[in-house]
Amino acid sequence: MKASTLKLIIAWMLVILPLGWGVYKSAVKSKPLFQSTPAVSKP
Repeated sequence: MKASTLKLIIAWMLVILPLGWGVYKSAVKSKPLFQSTPAVSKP
């Protein structure tokens, strides 16, 4: 493997890992928005 290929892979990993973490955390935090909650009945 060439050194430039290795540098390219490392550079993309530095981009993809934080991006993936952010997408994961956003999905987890938005999950309650898509869950149905029981309707509150007024007495």
